[in-house]
Amino acid sequence: QIKRFLQRTRPYGLPGLFSTSMAEQQQQPQPGSAPEHIEGSLSFPFLDRDETVAALKEARTLFLLRGLPGSGKSTLAGVIEARYQDACKVLCADDYGMQPAGGAERQALDEALVSCCKAGTPMVVLDDTHHEGARLERLAELAEELGYCVLLVEPKTPWRADPAQLQLKTHWKELPESAMSALEAAALPLFFGWFLAHKHALELEKRSREFLKTLSQLDQFKQHISQFTSEELGSQGEVDLEKHFQSRGVLHCTTKFCDFGKADGAKAYAEKEVVRESMGCVTVLQISAFFATPRTVGARVALTEEQLRLWPPDAEKEVMPDVDLPLGSRAHVTLGCAEGVEGVQTGIDLLEFAKLEKEGSGDKVQDLGDGTLYSYGNDMWMLRLSRNVEAPAMFSGFYGKKEEEGGAGAQEKPEEEQGKKAEAGEEEKEEKKDGQPEGKKKSKCSVQ
Repeated sequence: QIKRFLQRTRPYGLPGLFSTSMAEQQQQPQPGSAPEHIEGSLSFPFLDRDETVAALKEARTLFLLRGLPGSGKSTLAGVIEARYQDACKVLCADDYGMQPAGGAERQALDEALVSCCKAGTPMVVLDDTHHEGARLERLAELAEELGYCVLLVEPKTPWRADPAQLQLKTHWKELPESAMSALEAAALPLFFGWFLAHKHALELEKRSREFLKTLSQLDQFKQHISQFTSEELGSQGEVDLEKHFQSRGVLHCTTKFCDFGKADGAKAYAEKEVVRESMGCVTVLQISAFFATPRTVGARVALTEEQLRLWPPDAEKEVMPDVDLPLGSRAHVTLGCAEGVEGVQTGIDLLEFAKLEKEGSGDKVQDLGDGTLYSYGNDMWMLRLSRNVEAPAMFSGFYGKKEEEGGAGAQEKPEEEQGKKAEAGEEEKEEKKDGQPEGKKKSKCSVQ
């Protein structure tokens, strides 16, 4: 399909671009002509890997093509559209009369974007420079609100950073200095991670609700219900634990917190070949358990050897430096947090489970239909699944704003401060008698 696209360029507004006549090869490219196809410039997981293509056709993904005019974005957009066909919609800034530096026309472009996303288009491709941090932040938040994962993609053409060559390949008379300087540096996200495909995220949320409902109906759990909620038991002796937890945006499994390049090791992680080559690649996460504490509810992820290549070697030690735990012990998907609790707490709670397991703790409560429930004391409960839940997820970055209070930034804090905040949260929880949230709410996506 890609080859067919490269052979029939006229429908995409690229007349005569790939002609092989000697005369044309010797000509200089005319301003406004699109870049020629260079071997390797269209090598991306979302184009080359059939399993990734199949998964993305059923997901909800916003592709943000980033680069200067003439760098090859429109060619790449056309190839993506040819590969995904009816599952894809391309929106080009040029079609809305936008200049590289931006302008009021963005409102019309954003309205078209919202319309495509609300229609449930599996893949929306936005062709623009995307050189401004504030613009990326805006689009990331918009995508999150609409339930879309974001993938930032830059062309691999050799002239993408050569102003002289770019000027020959674009119809813009002058390339904006602000865009050129901004695009010299890599755009690092708030964090990297695997983002669950839409329908599988919905399925995982459903399984989480079933877990909480089953937990709330157990007599042994009811003895500790006051640690989770001050709500009185219903006529049937039940309580709605869903009201206790707020969900956290697009479901994901965080690998590395970057704070837009300011966090320790962020740039080194982003420059790893395995990280660069994995962007946009879909893998299957294995969910091995669900767990709940008064603070968080989450899903434990059992990482494969291949997935562990993307896992930072210090992810566990930065929280529990004195405990030797297997690499990947912190891998999880946050499904909800109690009011006022930071998303990073979910990983800390899971490491506490892992520590107790290492010490031989954990009492079997009973066998359930899909696994075995264990109690670890301190109001910590885990359902170990008899069969893993498979959840396809795309590796990418999150470029939205960091929460003003807590959220992702908590991962930067030393272990002692994190522990104090966790204890403070428990004390506040014990003192709280009313004011519980009315329902399970969506909050901003944070490192979890």
